[in-house]
Amino acid sequence: MFASMMTRRLTLTPALTLLAALVTCAALLALPARAAASGSQETILQDDDQLIYASPEHMAHTLEQLSALGVDRVKVSMVWWLVASHPNSYRRPRFDATNPAKYPPGAWDRYDMLVRMAHELGLKVYFELSPPDPHWAIPKGEATHQAPPLGHAPDPKLFAQFVKAVGRRYSGSFDAPVPAQQPSPAALGLSDSYTDGLSPAIPRVDYWGIWNEPNERSWLNPYYKILSNHKRAIIQAAVYRGLANAAWGALAATGHTAGRDTILIGETANAGVLAPTAFVRALYCVSSGSRPLTGSAASLLGCPTAGNRRQFAARNPGLFKISGFAHHPYGFNVAPNRPYRNPPTFVTLHNLGGFKHALDGAFAAYGQHRHGGVQLYLTEWGYKTKPPNPYQHTSLTQQQVWLDQGAYMAWRLSWVQALAQFLLVDDKPKAGEKKGSLAYWSTFQTGLKFLNGTPKPAYYSFSIPIWLPSANHRHATVWGDVRPAHEFGGVTAQLQFEANGSSDWSTVEQIQTRGFVLTHVSLPAAGHVRLAWLDKATGTTHYSRTAAVS
Repeated sequence: MFASMMTRRLTLTPALTLLAALVTCAALLALPARAAASGSQETILQDDDQLIYASPEHMAHTLEQLSALGVDRVKVSMVWWLVASHPNSYRRPRFDATNPAKYPPGAWDRYDMLVRMAHELGLKVYFELSPPDPHWAIPKGEATHQAPPLGHAPDPKLFAQFVKAVGRRYSGSFDAPVPAQQPSPAALGLSDSYTDGLSPAIPRVDYWGIWNEPNERSWLNPYYKILSNHKRAIIQAAVYRGLANAAWGALAATGHTAGRDTILIGETANAGVLAPTAFVRALYCVSSGSRPLTGSAASLLGCPTAGNRRQFAARNPGLFKISGFAHHPYGFNVAPNRPYRNPPTFVTLHNLGGFKHALDGAFAAYGQHRHGGVQLYLTEWGYKTKPPNPYQHTSLTQQQVWLDQGAYMAWRLSWVQALAQFLLVDDKPKAGEKKGSLAYWSTFQTGLKFLNGTPKPAYYSFSIPIWLPSANHRHATVWGDVRPAHEFGGVTAQLQFEANGSSDWSTVEQIQTRGFVLTHVSLPAAGHVRLAWLDKATGTTHYSRTAAVS
């Protein structure tokens, strides 16, 4: 399968690509403006356990699956702890932490292999610069036990050194030997593009997220400080402001700028110490009315108590020069078009517009205006299912349908640039907890597959989501996305129909597309529709789930 996927991805000639692109452009021009505006939205998938914590063979097999599913970009955690020198030591080792060649032997191997293999398969890579950080990067004297230590606030200067090392290694011009444990290209089904000794330069990474869920107490602690009046002041926003600026400067110093790369901040969680919207306001030092804070209100959040608005924007490039803001819009057990009421502060696909309004207001408060406003990237999302998690209410069928519905809702918003699925394979239950308990099942069963590798229904339909905004057979509107076709100039999909009581499917429309589909049809009766796409390289026809028309 690996070899056949490579053939499918590499056989379009320039002439055919140009011809297909022209045909596709003509088709897109015939669609409503919303369709054209969202035509470049990316599909992302993250599953660290199947990639950076797996063997090279398993990593390659996972990347092959993601390629076949039509994923555009694979998101992985660039974990500081995994590459750091002496991460368990509280004494900082003496080495040039900005130079990737000075890190321990083999420290970067898993990431080098992933970037190279993804590049061979036509997959793009997204690095989220993530904790945990090495012990020596934690400032002395800081509280370390306010929350489970998934991530602790590091010294921003040391964080910047780590980010510089990452930026240099994955700049597109850094040569490194092929890791000894990497299987041969032939064994992985990859093209034989490697040389003896030093490999060609590691492919460039041009997509970055800064930290994971900085408003969640476990991922960025300490999250509060005790004031003289014995009250708590939440400090996450102020701490993250420093980390964002440090990472921005380090990326820019190594040739990664928002004009050339995609650089995101946020990666906010819904279940945070501060809710996503409140965290944005604290981060940008603005009130609920989008006015810059002053006085004690500003001081509590580590914001300047007075001063020039332009100075604040100039001093915080990591807030204002970014490509966009990343958010994780989970709405567990609730359909994406329904409000999340407990708590109501969750920002899901249903109320995403209000979150964007808060971001746009924060930028405007400092005279920062962008065409189309702040762009949003939904970089972690999915539905936990029952089975296997007995404490969830989302069935396997609901997961399949809601993932399709959410993809449609995200596509409709021209300012949403990406939607990510988390995970490919369900998480294991939490080790050390009582079997069957709520804590035991507190991990993520959001995969497209069960832990044993058995596909869920959503796995089979993920490559071609379908949604019917209007499901009356007399005037049905059908939206879909042939995800494997995103990189092609154009492919032909079929809209197929089956009447109630019949077992015969007929093609009602041939649709030329480079991925997204929007069509309006009149059908002869009530029944079901589906989208189909023939992969000519493998001879396999792929189908969406079936959707009912009344």
